[in-house]
Amino acid sequence: MSSLAATEPSERLSDALERLLREANGQPMRIRDMVEALQGRGLQMVIILLCLPFLAPVTIPGISIPFGFAIMLSGVRIAFGHRPWLPGFILNRSLSYPSLERMVTYGCRVHRKIERVVRPRLFAVIDTPGMTMVTGLTIALAGFLLSLPIPPPFPLTNTIPGFAIIFLSLGSMERDGRTILWGYALTALATVYVAAIAVIGKAGAVHLWKFLSGLFH
Repeated sequence: MSSLAATEPSERLSDALERLLREANGQPMRIRDMVEALQGRGLQMVIILLCLPFLAPVTIPGISIPFGFAIMLSGVRIAFGHRPWLPGFILNRSLSYPSLERMVTYGCRVHRKIERVVRPRLFAVIDTPGMTMVTGLTIALAGFLLSLPIPPPFPLTNTIPGFAIIFLSLGSMERDGRTILWGYALTALATVYVAAIAVIGKAGAVHLWKFLSGLFH
């Protein structure tokens, strides 16, 4: 694959995603090449890229755990002001062109709608001491929720934390405190939802065990 150009700071997120698809040129693309194409946009841009598969209605198998782990790690690095870094097993992972095309097409549609309303505001949410750490750790929490292997039939277990991470990252990039607050709210919703699934799952298992045990008495 040819060398990828760095992203201009003025380039909108949706435009950067479309450029990734052009650079792929019908071929599989490594996460490493995607990250290189987004140079200059910061760790938040990489996190948004990793979230795209969780927004699309068609999921890509086998990525929730590694991508969730990478987002967790990135959130912690944001919280403590460290430089962007991802482990090699994430960077060397490739996405097929059809998968990349689906997630970029859907991601662009979502981000164009978000970009219309995102603007600098509520700076207290961003500039108050300690808020960068809070936002980074919230991204890490949402990444952890993404990584949980929750089986069907529970819907939206990836979508809610995925959108939370998008709002937190995009709000940080564009200095939009209101968007960050939406990210906090979605993360709280995802946490409650996953906790409810855990409680319902345990209660259901106990009920089934009692029912089966009663058949043999």
